[in-house]
Amino acid sequence: MRLSSKFIEDEAFVCVQCHYCRVCPAFQSLKWESVSPRGRMYLLKGIAKGQIEPDSIAVEDFYKCTTCGACEVVCQTSIPLIEVWERARAEFVEAGKAPLPAHRKMREVAEKNGNPYGEKRGERSRWAEGFQFKDKAETIYFAGCTASYRMNELARNTVEFLNKAGIDYTYAGEDEYCCGSPFLRTGQRDIAKEFFLKNYEEWKRRGVRRILTTCSGCFRTIAKDYPEIAEEFGLEWDFEVVHTSQLIHQLVEEGKVEFEEWSERVTYHDPCHLGRHMGVYEEPRVVLEKMGAEIVEMEHSRENALCCGAGGGVKSQFKELAMDMGKRRIEEAKETKAKYLVSCCPFCKLHLKQASEGEMEVIDLIELVNSRAKVLNNPGTKAGEQTDRRS
Repeated sequence: MRLSSKFIEDEAFVCVQCHYCRVCPAFQSLKWESVSPRGRMYLLKGIAKGQIEPDSIAVEDFYKCTTCGACEVVCQTSIPLIEVWERARAEFVEAGKAPLPAHRKMREVAEKNGNPYGEKRGERSRWAEGFQFKDKAETIYFAGCTASYRMNELARNTVEFLNKAGIDYTYAGEDEYCCGSPFLRTGQRDIAKEFFLKNYEEWKRRGVRRILTTCSGCFRTIAKDYPEIAEEFGLEWDFEVVHTSQLIHQLVEEGKVEFEEWSERVTYHDPCHLGRHMGVYEEPRVVLEKMGAEIVEMEHSRENALCCGAGGGVKSQFKELAMDMGKRRIEEAKETKAKYLVSCCPFCKLHLKQASEGEMEVIDLIELVNSRAKVLNNPGTKAGEQTDRRS
């Protein structure tokens, strides 16, 4: 195998093997050097020199990484490690060394149904029964696969809140496709680009200018990866991409939303794609404070937060490893004595809820907000009704 990317080769030789990156959650769980960022860089350096031909075990260890970015935060030589891992995985796929079995299966079902869960396309908008949506609007709600098929309560709460707030928006329903994040993270870029084109064309047809996401993974993909893919296709990218936590924060700061009195002890989990990947740390915390919550930070928070363990294709291929990482995060949350573990990502909620095994109440910010929001200057708006007002 030869690396076709000069970028990967150059960055591999920048690594000084200092091992500050032992903060890696996979390394903390497995303790094997081969799964640490330093070990992965050593492998890439060996491939670049022509001294190592990676076998199936080496490639499998390379994929025991959630692409959480904790290593990048502490890297003493400022290597853009998230990009290195993702580009290297694409090289493994190109060389026929990957995808791994679960990731290959994920692709097969997504090619048929437009989502990595293998659920029927016709079921994608089942959560939205009872709501009415405009065909065209400048803002579109992009529900994403996990909220559509696994965490329906997040999608429903988001729509109810948008209706309360009088925001003019549309929703693509069955014409919404997976954002492609699971495939970009596992090196399967071609199918991600196919989904990009389907979503892009739908947004243009509906006159969309702003894309709102509940999912942190969708947010990162659409805000960061889609503009690059658009450039590859020679397409104009003129969309604003917003996460629900940012929208809620904006409405609160503008005095358009207040909350019923509420005082609970909570701790906040920073999703990797929202925090380290996109730098959104304060907005969710400000909203929780405005709600009256007492925020007790875990030992690791913000840019140093522990990964939930589910991202980067780890949950699908290495379930035990993913669960071990999730349980470590739950233990940190329990130490705060908080009533709620709050996050801003359907995938984080799904995984942490499973890891908690009922020992802690895991909830998404949008659920708390929707249940306690008092919208100002928007009389008569009821959940489930679409209005003509915009934020």
